[in-house]
Amino acid sequence: MRAAREIAIATTPAKLWNASLDVPRMVECMPGCAEAKEVAPQQRYTARMIQKVGPIRLSVPLDVEITSSEPPRRLALQAKGRDPAIGAEISMQVTLEISSREGASVLAVVAEGRILGTLGSLGHGVIERKAGDMLDEFGVRLRKAAEG
Repeated sequence: MRAAREIAIATTPAKLWNASLDVPRMVECMPGCAEAKEVAPQQRYTARMIQKVGPIRLSVPLDVEITSSEPPRRLALQAKGRDPAIGAEISMQVTLEISSREGASVLAVVAEGRILGTLGSLGHGVIERKAGDMLDEFGVRLRKAAEG
């Protein structure tokens, strides 16, 4: 599964970088993220994602680790988790790249991953559409939070 979006935001790259490391703000921006806690500052987090994909509802506890950080331009992370109720396993790699364009910032988000178990049986297209919809909503919420 792969989803990618570019999000134009009327703020500086430095402010957008700081927002990306603000855990409570990111929880509000990420659709389905019910909670997140910092385990090791700017390194490791725990989170819970609650989603409905097709007929399946899942609640996945995630371990999130920042795998690479190049302030204020690039952040890469890995998230892994398993919903024990339905046996869905999720492994995602997400890259955020911030650039400056015409006095604003552009956040390029690329999410790649695999989903196994009952959820994975829904098919690649259904899961990819859901991931794209989530990134679209993330962009709307992040833009509002960063510009407002």
